[in-house]
Amino acid sequence: MDPTIRPANVAVLFKLQPDENTPVVPDPTADAIPVEADSISYNSPWTQEASNEATGSLVAGAPLIIGQAATFSFKSRIKGAGAGAVYSAIVKPPLHQAFQACGWKGLFSAAIAGAAATAGTATSVTLPAAFAGASRAVIGMLLAISAGTGAGATPAVVEYTAARVATLGEAYNPALDATSVVGMPANWTYAQTSPSDQASRLTDQPAGTCYIYEDGTLLMFTACRGTLSLDGQNARPGYGTFSFTGIYQGKVDAPIPANLAIANHSAPTLVQGQASSLAAVLNRRALTISTWSLDPGSQIENVDDPNTPFGFGAGQIVDRVPVLKVDPLATLVANRNTIADIGNGVTMPAVLRHGSVAGNRWALIAPLAQPTAADPGTRGKLRSEQMSLQCRSLGKDAIGRDTDRILCFS
Repeated sequence: MDPTIRPANVAVLFKLQPDENTPVVPDPTADAIPVEADSISYNSPWTQEASNEATGSLVAGAPLIIGQAATFSFKSRIKGAGAGAVYSAIVKPPLHQAFQACGWKGLFSAAIAGAAATAGTATSVTLPAAFAGASRAVIGMLLAISAGTGAGATPAVVEYTAARVATLGEAYNPALDATSVVGMPANWTYAQTSPSDQASRLTDQPAGTCYIYEDGTLLMFTACRGTLSLDGQNARPGYGTFSFTGIYQGKVDAPIPANLAIANHSAPTLVQGQASSLAAVLNRRALTISTWSLDPGSQIENVDDPNTPFGFGAGQIVDRVPVLKVDPLATLVANRNTIADIGNGVTMPAVLRHGSVAGNRWALIAPLAQPTAADPGTRGKLRSEQMSLQCRSLGKDAIGRDTDRILCFS
């Protein structure tokens, strides 16, 4: 009897290529990524078109076998490097390479020791001299207030000026002031880009090689680029769904590597717990949500190329309309008037924090979210709002990334 394939016995390896024409071999000890066992799907590199040739009978002629773009997808729990891990240029979140191949350019920022702020308000703080004096140098990052007013909070930066004034995604009462001792933990942030030329396109939107081991077989894809959508629920981990397009390079019999190293620690959840800062915030107010999602509003454009095995080259990342969806419980108009906000074109920051343990916490930060829809819904026997917010960009950050939404791991 032929051996059967059990798809739950699977491992995914992903490694960035130096360019889209140079495949690489992923290392099981460095390039294995955590995925949900039942989430992996892929297509065949071949499809067919029915024949329309006359055969002198009613029997169809031979089918036309043609190539098609190779696609595959998987879902992963979003997690940090691990509880207690200290990020560095080498220590990165487990999905670092997959993020990059989806056009989310990573930036490592070293820790900044706490020092007294120069000034503060309910929604901003003027940071000490150790912070960079460059516009948007720390936008999308989490600060740490270790003493004074606001002690214990980890405010999200939604705007930052060359004068070191950080606008925050939360409001503080009492207002932050010169007693607030503010620093920043080492972190990795990821944000998408709009490359201005071919050189930046190759560095900001790199391609990768993916190996999918499945119970004794190995599928190989090269020149892979993708899109990333995010979703989650209250008190549960956040998930990333990666949808890639690449060039199919074959399938062989191969065992899952014995030296596989996967970050299999628990993922942080969307819950405040004992932390001082709120887990879910919209327009600087607590948000009572059950579910959330971020639709990237983008796709991969397939490139016709006869000089490839199946007639399609590396996919290309194109434009996007990112939309954040949340389902807060409805409240009084005095607390939140989404219908008026939509009509008035109001914009607001949104912050979703997962976990509070250093090394295994992350946040999704949308500095400029504009409500576009608010449909009535129910959660149990309570009224809810099904809100959609378009994530808009404030402009470029200090390294040229867009600021429509940012992932921060600290």
